[in-house]
Amino acid sequence: MSILPAWATDPGALLITEAGYDALPEDVQRQIEVVDGHVIFCPSGSFQHNNVARRLANALEQARPAEPCTGVVTDFEMHYVKGRPGSPGFSFRRPDVVLHRCVEEDRKLTTADALLVVEVVSPGSEYTDTVDERAEYAHEGIPIYLVVHLDAERRVKIVQEYRLDWASRTYRLAETHQDALRLTGPFPMEVAFKELDGS
Repeated sequence: MSILPAWATDPGALLITEAGYDALPEDVQRQIEVVDGHVIFCPSGSFQHNNVARRLANALEQARPAEPCTGVVTDFEMHYVKGRPGSPGFSFRRPDVVLHRCVEEDRKLTTADALLVVEVVSPGSEYTDTVDERAEYAHEGIPIYLVVHLDAERRVKIVQEYRLDWASRTYRLAETHQDALRLTGPFPMEVAFKELDGS
C-alpha cells in the first residue's frame, strides 16, 4: 500500500494562512508569493532582469516630486486588500518595482498604497506577468501597470503601459513605449532603454 501525500486526503494542507506565512523563516518568505492562500515558488530573475528593474526603480525615485510623499521598492511584498470572493486565503505578490504612497515603516505595503507596479518579463513568467497579475492588479485598483519585455539578448525591447479603467476594473493598453519610457503620470518621467540596459 502506498502512502498518500497529506494534500490527497486534506486539500486544506495546500493552503497557507497569513500567520503560517509570518512563521516561516525569512529566507523562505523571500522565495514565495501567495495567491488565495496557495504558495507559488518564485525563482529569482536573471542578472539583467534584476538590473533593469533596479535601474527603472532608480529612475522613478529620481523623478518623483517632493510632494505628495511617495516611495519606490523592488521585489517587496505587496499584500492584496480586496481578494477574490470566496477566496480561501490571503494573497500577496512581489512585483519587480512598486511606486507607492508613503506608509508607516511597521505597516505592510498593500495594493491600496500602490500607484504604479512594474513587472519585467522573464522566460517562464510571461503568462503570469501579462495575464494573471494584470487581472489581479486591475482588480485591486492599481492605477498604472508597466510590463517590460526583454529581447533575446535580454535588452529592453518594449514597455507596455496599462492604465486602469475604473468602471470595469480592467487595464487598457495606453501606450507601447519603444526606445524610451515616457510617463505623464503619476508624475512626468523619461528614461531611455539604453539607460535601463546599462549601456
